[in-house]
Amino acid sequence: MMLTGLYAVALAVILLWPDHLDRDAGFAYGLIYAAFPGASPLHVDFALNVVLFVPFGVLLALFVRCRPWAVLGVSLGVPVLVETAQALFLPGRTASAADVVANATGALVGAIITASVRRRVTRRHTRGRD
Repeated sequence: MMLTGLYAVALAVILLWPDHLDRDAGFAYGLIYAAFPGASPLHVDFALNVVLFVPFGVLLALFVRCRPWAVLGVSLGVPVLVETAQALFLPGRTASAADVVANATGALVGAIITASVRRRVTRRHTRGRD
């Protein structure tokens, strides 16, 4: 539960920071470009936005037992709200439809991974009872 709180705080800080965070992340970007020499800044930004929301999807699937359509709605709705807040209240940030797609993709990947693991664990547990 503590990790969930830490992730939520970190996510809020990253998403609602008044300026672009990549300005201060030169070292990290340097490592990424060294590992993936052909990557463009847009590709790196998209990938980082996907990775940022994978834990969100995992937590959503773990703590909110709901139908897949609800997970899809929350996975899309939260990034839309974040980008809207950035556009309206954070002039130093740039709202982006690509960020919405990347964030929603990450959340869905996390939820799918969690559902797959849960299914496998349930099957093994059920087989053990037979």
